[in-house]
Amino acid sequence: MIRINLLTEGRGAKKAGGLPGPRPVAATGGEGAPPWPLYIAILAIFVIGVLAYGGWLWMRNHTLAATIASQEIELKKYEGAREKVAELEQRKTEYTAKLDQIKQLKDQQSVPVKLMNRLVEVLPEGAWYTGVRQAGQAISIDGRAKSIKTISTLYDNVVATSEFGDVQLGDVTQQGGAEETYAYRLAFNYYPGGKAKAAEAAAAAAAAAPAPAPVRRPKKVVDSPAD
Repeated sequence: MIRINLLTEGRGAKKAGGLPGPRPVAATGGEGAPPWPLYIAILAIFVIGVLAYGGWLWMRNHTLAATIASQEIELKKYEGAREKVAELEQRKTEYTAKLDQIKQLKDQQSVPVKLMNRLVEVLPEGAWYTGVRQAGQAISIDGRAKSIKTISTLYDNVVATSEFGDVQLGDVTQQGGAEETYAYRLAFNYYPGGKAKAAEAAAAAAAAAPAPAPVRRPKKVVDSPAD
């Protein structure tokens, strides 16, 4: 069996000045091998990113589901309240209709009834009427009061009423007896629709009235001098 030592020959050839022999190739690979560690790191980062995004989506969906469930519970609480509000609105409508009917009935009352209602409204505590007379719009009232201050309050109430105008307070006299009182007399005009409405009606009547015909003055005759 013949053995050939290539290394010895290569060394000998190098020493002799000839071409070098072939170099041994390493079994672990050369410079052109693929970078497997880099690929593995990129794949791990991608997997971690996908898992993180999926976890975020799951948490978001869980939060939204909890919010929706909480809102549904709140809506169920207010279902009865909405029915109650609708019932109150219906009652309010019926009450408003009744008030309108009452107002219409009051407006249809006769003038004396309205006048007495107003006189009762303006009467303060500690004063009363002994006589009421009406002549058209003119009203005259006789009464008694426990003090002059009470009479002053009655006067102010009558003046503040929009349906009373031209208020005049007559003489106030002290009355004797078991209890000291004061007699008074009030005179004023009564306007059922209010003083403003009466003024508007008067202005409209004055505007509709025909203008008075101009007065013709007779011509002055000048006597001609005698011839």
